Amino acid sequence: MTSKKVRKRKKKSKIVLSSEQKEQKKREKKLHEDILNLFKRMGFEYIRTDGRHVTFGGQKSDIDNVFLYENIILVCEETSGKDSEYNHLRKKYDFIERIVGHRDTFITWIKDIGKEKFGRFTEYLNARYKIFYLYFTENTIEEEKRLLYNKFKYIDGRNLRYFLKIADSIRYSARNEFYKFLYLDFKHVGEAIASQRENIHSAVISPEDVSGMPLGVYLVSFVMTAKELLDCAYVFRKENWDQETGYYYQRLIEKKKINSIREFLTREKRTFIDSIIVSLPNDAKFYSANKTGGKGDPIDPKSISEVTSNAIIEIPYKTNSIGIIDGQHRVFGHHKGPDTREERIIAQLRNKRHLFVTGLYYQGIKESDKRKFESKLFLEINSKQKRVDAQLLQHIESLQDPLSPIGIAMSVIQKLNGRTPFVNLFILSEIDEKKNGIKTPSIVKFGLQQLVEINNDKEGLFKYWPCEDKMLLITDRESKQAEDIRKEYVSFCTEMIGKFFCAVKLSQEEAWTFDGKSKLLRVTAIVAFIQSFEKSIEVYKGVEDIPFYQKKLSQLKVDFMQEKFPYVSSQWPKLAEEINKCWTSV
Repeated sequence: MTSKKVRKRKKKSKIVLSSEQKEQKKREKKLHEDILNLFKRMGFEYIRTDGRHVTFGGQKSDIDNVFLYENIILVCEETSGKDSEYNHLRKKYDFIERIVGHRDTFITWIKDIGKEKFGRFTEYLNARYKIFYLYFTENTIEEEKRLLYNKFKYIDGRNLRYFLKIADSIRYSARNEFYKFLYLDFKHVGEAIASQRENIHSAVISPEDVSGMPLGVYLVSFVMTAKELLDCAYVFRKENWDQETGYYYQRLIEKKKINSIREFLTREKRTFIDSIIVSLPNDAKFYSANKTGGKGDPIDPKSISEVTSNAIIEIPYKTNSIGIIDGQHRVFGHHKGPDTREERIIAQLRNKRHLFVTGLYYQGIKESDKRKFESKLFLEINSKQKRVDAQLLQHIESLQDPLSPIGIAMSVIQKLNGRTPFVNLFILSEIDEKKNGIKTPSIVKFGLQQLVEINNDKEGLFKYWPCEDKMLLITDRESKQAEDIRKEYVSFCTEMIGKFFCAVKLSQEEAWTFDGKSKLLRVTAIVAFIQSFEKSIEVYKGVEDIPFYQKKLSQLKVDFMQEKFPYVSSQWPKLAEEINKCWTSV
């Protein structure tokens, strides 16, 4: 009897991932979890679609995530890749275009997959569904690509962290800010109701005759429900998703403070008595009250103080129409959340007209001037309460006067953070999760301000800036041309400082690291190099090129490694003196 040969199964060789691949997997997992957490906190339903290949318009692919709330469908794609990112974007965009072209087929398909999730909301006709296509990426997509692939709305890592923080703090009420991101209003969400509310009406109960208000600024006081403010409010947060809003100044919302206010509301079943301060929309209107207390004839806000008890304010009832200047935590403490005993108590308070509101109404004032006035008011209120963060304080000061030394310095450090050799090295945001980074307040205060000051008599960058019209920044600061020249000057400063620090990096390559062993990328060293750069401008009567500075700085006898670095804390003047030895005396 012949023995049968037993075939040995070949063991599959285990794929060993490199440390870079492992790190990539971790980033992918975190991005996916963050997206799920964001929409869960805002009350969206998750319909799992990843791995389900489907064909639309002859093209087969899958969709990473789909989220649903009422008639709002969010089709989400995600990537944490770098090299292949644009290839991924192009392929996904091609598939999205097929979905757009076969909208009804897509809705039928996603309804079938997510029967249970769709069943939790009203059944809508296909025409009522609003479909948005979101592209989540760790990295910022260039404007050129955004315009080319414009059916996507893009959320990069920074904006994702912002929305996560807001949603973690105010849960379902964060949807209102997300609606703003999607350009949605209440009339687009849920059932189309002919009798949908259009305006908020309230009696002006204590208009104030306040001296010192700028011409065209009027104060009125009235009461509102928390729901009205939650639905219609937006906050001028310095950290926000809209990068076009350069005049915002508020701090990020604090979850701990929100929770404390909710505890108070649940316990006391009433709100605080101090007033919420808001910026009223341009289309707010004022009327005299008729005999029944209803809306009478239109009146000018200037005359409200003359009709104290007979004035009515009318504010459009729409998302993002009322700007909160002070009191965001007192408003958002009433936010809507999951069904709990606390939520049931607060839900009753949300519809009570118990919030005192003081509104600023403007006539003939530019948006930028409104924000300048409000940021000053914000500082006056908050300087007596919680200490204002140094970085936020600098931001507000720069907002007040963009041509001041601090105004130019803040603009320059923002641009430096986006170019070599400082790409993403500065900590500019409260929502920045980096463990390592360079803090900026001392760099701005003790280094950059002096270097970039608009002063033609001082040996700084402005004096050696080859711009024919630069003196307009001194002689005609308010002109339209001045703003364009200011931007040119900021770009010039950024380029010159960037070149200098490229030379610093080349001359100290081993020390240019955040590995914990070097002190080069720390505030003390950065301020010292900036101060010394200013000294070199004085010595050489202008700015030199990178090879020049590299050669000179190679003479520097300072060891930046942690164990041997002799300068501590704010000893940048001493270090600057040592660096100055590299410059030839005249």
